Amino acid sequence: MDLKQGDLENIILNALWDLEGDGSERIFVGDIQEKIKSPNKKWAYTTVKTVLDRLVDKEIAVREKDGKKYLYRSVVDRDEAGIIALKKVVRQYFKNDVNELVACLGRLQTPSKIITERKNMARQMDEARKEMASR
Repeated sequence: MDLKQGDLENIILNALWDLEGDGSERIFVGDIQEKIKSPNKKWAYTTVKTVLDRLVDKEIAVREKDGKKYLYRSVVDRDEAGIIALKKVVRQYFKNDVNELVACLGRLQTPSKIITERKNMARQMDEARKEMASR
């Protein structure tokens, strides 16, 4: 399975996984719509339904008719999707070598750490300039 989804599809898929993780067995478009709303943005019912239907077309989710509405559930859980995505990253960028991926992850730095390191480098360069000028 090749999982390819856009940003809004990811938001909706994560909401679906969250609701499933909370024990919801009957998840409707309105449930997803409620889960993803924020103070700055409320997604239209039709937008959420269209994106859920795209996830169904991609076989990432399934829908089942329930009266006039549809119930949705994921086909693949969050962990499985993560594993699929990581396998693709390892294949594409690390020549199928998981150890290379782990080494790369070890080099990840938080933005605040990067800023601190840059400030330290600038301070060290400034001190070196002052020392050279005093000679």
